[in-house]
Amino acid sequence: MKRDSILVVDFGTSNVHVNVVHVRDGQILYSKSRKYPMLSPKDGYTEINPHELWQASVQCVKEVLDIMENVELHAITFSYFGDNIMLADSHGAPLTNIILAFDVRGTEEALGEFGSRFTDEEFIGITGGTCVTFCTGPKLLWFKKHKPELFEKTSYFYTNQQWINQNLGLKPLNDYTMACRKMMFDIKSKEWSKPILSFLGIKAEQLGEVVPSTEIIGHIDKYGEIALPFTLPVIVGSHDCDCGMYGAGAGIPDSGIIGDITGTYDHLGFIEQGFVNAGTENLEAEIFSYCGPLIDTSVCLGAFPTSGAVLEWFMREILDDCSPAAYDMMWKHAEFRGDSSLMFNPHFSGNLGGIYGLGLTKTKEDLFESMIESLTFESRRILEGCKKIKKGSCDKVWVGGGAARSEKWMQLRADIWGCRVERMQNIEVSSVGAALLAAVKVELYQDIKSAARSMLHIRDSYEPSKDISDRYIWNWSAMVLRQGEVQHEKIGNHQCGVNESTYSGKAWTYDYHM
Repeated sequence: MKRDSILVVDFGTSNVHVNVVHVRDGQILYSKSRKYPMLSPKDGYTEINPHELWQASVQCVKEVLDIMENVELHAITFSYFGDNIMLADSHGAPLTNIILAFDVRGTEEALGEFGSRFTDEEFIGITGGTCVTFCTGPKLLWFKKHKPELFEKTSYFYTNQQWINQNLGLKPLNDYTMACRKMMFDIKSKEWSKPILSFLGIKAEQLGEVVPSTEIIGHIDKYGEIALPFTLPVIVGSHDCDCGMYGAGAGIPDSGIIGDITGTYDHLGFIEQGFVNAGTENLEAEIFSYCGPLIDTSVCLGAFPTSGAVLEWFMREILDDCSPAAYDMMWKHAEFRGDSSLMFNPHFSGNLGGIYGLGLTKTKEDLFESMIESLTFESRRILEGCKKIKKGSCDKVWVGGGAARSEKWMQLRADIWGCRVERMQNIEVSSVGAALLAAVKVELYQDIKSAARSMLHIRDSYEPSKDISDRYIWNWSAMVLRQGEVQHEKIGNHQCGVNESTYSGKAWTYDYHM
């Protein structure tokens, strides 16, 4: 009997994975990946060549098909990294590389012109988030100001999603989630924002039509020049983080689950039924929201953007060894007891990072432990924000992505977060989530709940140790008191008036109640 499966093309910022996901148990039967370089032609520029992105996916599809056996594919779908833009001519040909969220072009425009035209409350009311550097609108304004001739030649402003659709011979559509990640989309009306487009001097047609994430946008029998064994319906797909929320259980209605997707960013969030604008409901929670993959759903999300980058920095600059073996060795020696006297500020974006409490006896192992602890406290801050927004109970977190490979980090999450943490059996949650949504769309399952029962499984669970949890909260609060400006805050169920450290605005805001 052939195994019912979905072909998922999962685009990350450094590589593409092509996975054959078995819809009966959620396991990846076959997988191939290929890297493409992240380009930096000038300091602060971060780009990917669109042709290399496309060809990498073509090659991976070919390699998967070459080894695939005893499989019946029912659809092809996609997961995409978000917050990117590419200028294209009247034929859809690239005029620029794909410009990534990390690219600093648009920083002054986000803080200046956009800030003068739209208050934070106005911008959040439209897009669900604040106007910051990663937004594509300020980047377009940068091109308009600094490359006016190129801007005038531009007919379309594509995302990677639209570029891939076009290369498949299909209409260059946006799905809801990727349209929202352009940060020019009105999340309530589900239309391009007239005030933002008017401010930029562009038209809605230049951004493209928007459809639900599970829309079937055509049928193909080839992927580029590669013949497929079946004529497959093409499901437009969605932002990788939103796929990941379904793959980490946070899209199951009434589940009480918050998803944690770890990687370059550390994302914590959930899918809520109906319309939600978390920023207007609770600005202090620092959770943003936008249209979900399914009609009448909303993504509620918080993110720490330099989580993966900080780890890479440590391995490269401190350890001088980026090999997997060296990374595994650091974890082997790591001990998390809650008694560290080091405090690591991981806000490296904007040169706001720092290490406090260094002494002559401190080792690289001590530094590694404090770094992991600080990243986990940052994710706790996001988790607490999610709890303020989510309706109903929030009694557990399901974790996928790179950090889920470490049992020690799973236990540390439970200890610092003070809640049950469960690790997904299949940590490739973006691909699993994309396949789950596709399986429901092509009627292999009746609904999300039934698909989740078959496709999502827990490998193991971690409960917080009260002694270690208390030690972390007491010790961390004491270190924050020593290092920062003090205000009264609260965290968890403990009672002790503690504080806010303002190294980077709201960067180090913790609620400590002991």
